[in-house]
Amino acid sequence: MNLRSVRFRITAWYGGTFAVALAFFGVVAYAGLEQYLDRILRNTLRYDGKGIAETILDRSGARPDLLAREIGKRSFNARFIRITRAGGGVVYVSEPPADHTFDPGKIGARPDIQTELSRDEHYAGPRAMMVYAYPFTASDGTRYLVETGNTYTRTRQTLLNLIWMFAWIGPLATLLAVTGGWFAIGLAMNPVREITHNAERISWQKRYERLPVPLTGDELEQLSRTLNSMLDRLEESFQRINRFSADVSHELRTPLTIIRGELESIVRQVPCSPQVLDGLGSSLEEVERLSHIVDHLLILCRLDSGDEAAQNEPVDLGQLAAGTAEQMRLLFVEKDLHLELRAPEPVIVMGVPVRLKQVIVNLLDNAIQYSRRGGTVEVIVGEEGPTAYLEVADDGEGIPAADLPHLFERFYRADKARSRTRGGVGLGLSIVKAIAVSHGGGVKVESTEGSGSRFRIELPAGNPAAASVRVESAPAVEL
Repeated sequence: MNLRSVRFRITAWYGGTFAVALAFFGVVAYAGLEQYLDRILRNTLRYDGKGIAETILDRSGARPDLLAREIGKRSFNARFIRITRAGGGVVYVSEPPADHTFDPGKIGARPDIQTELSRDEHYAGPRAMMVYAYPFTASDGTRYLVETGNTYTRTRQTLLNLIWMFAWIGPLATLLAVTGGWFAIGLAMNPVREITHNAERISWQKRYERLPVPLTGDELEQLSRTLNSMLDRLEESFQRINRFSADVSHELRTPLTIIRGELESIVRQVPCSPQVLDGLGSSLEEVERLSHIVDHLLILCRLDSGDEAAQNEPVDLGQLAAGTAEQMRLLFVEKDLHLELRAPEPVIVMGVPVRLKQVIVNLLDNAIQYSRRGGTVEVIVGEEGPTAYLEVADDGEGIPAADLPHLFERFYRADKARSRTRGGVGLGLSIVKAIAVSHGGGVKVESTEGSGSRFRIELPAGNPAAASVRVESAPAVEL
């Protein structure tokens, strides 16, 4: 789980906000319920006190025996009842409760109270209780104080039940809210993931593809349209650059051919001193080098334009590698190199034979140049599932690790393995990669400085049935 993802952050914020809101609601509900229960208890005690004063006390004449009998006949919510006559002491007091939750004798008497009020008694027992004082004046003018009381047992139990309810429901509700929010945000992010997935697939070869536009009228639709507009502008710019490179390369071929012809004519027809001949020879070499660069640039422009995709046909990669190696036999012999070619089974790919051959030529030429005299060049052709591969390995000087990430960049030369003195122009491996990519594949390289290099071309395997139209694959070959 990515803790920095938008989905996680929104879900965390949503869950945290919901939990805080739920906790705040719980505190408010607890306080409100507590006040409500206290008010109900106070009203109940006042109702009991008023009933005792008006229906019992005024009729019984404050005789203790009559008071006890009348109060005993009726049911009151108050568990504590005490009647005090002004100046005459306590007329009646209830018996201690059977559960001994409080002691009536420890509840302080306050006969001087002139107005109705309630108070909490904390010294009546292990639990606090509310006592309501109701002053009353009988018909004969005698003043009494009727006190009714009850513990907070039911109130506390109700509040405890509320706490337990929130203790269970709160985390469960938060978990459900977070889970629901996680999936809801995931559904909302699906268009973003689809846009990201399609954006990752768009490359130069798939430059005509565009991002899906969700018709939602929201920011995602606007983002998709903006990105598609940007891709249109980029494609137009790339095409302009590609056309410019192709036009320049094409226009350079004619003057370079003329210059080379003129120089060769001068060398053949005009007597020149050795110094002039050296200068003309050097100029011819540079013209030849420029011609190679122009040819390579034209190849890259054609590959970038994708014009050769329609020329694909079934090609036996092993047979093509064997035939190309045979044509380059003299280069191996000149450097006393040993070639090992292993392609035991037909490996069919869909591609342009000329371009695939160019890949093999460039890789073999690269291996020949940078192999030690008397060394070995290994070529392996095979299949791994839906992928066909061609590996070219040498035991030469290798490539520095710092140069590997830039090896397939155009006009890039490594300090050792890409020296200009060996005739390289920095486009051979770029062409290899461009051809592999144009065929739906890729290229990998492994190299250790001083221990050689291994290039691996991976291409989608073609239809095996196409092998019937090709010549049988070449067996293992050694040169």
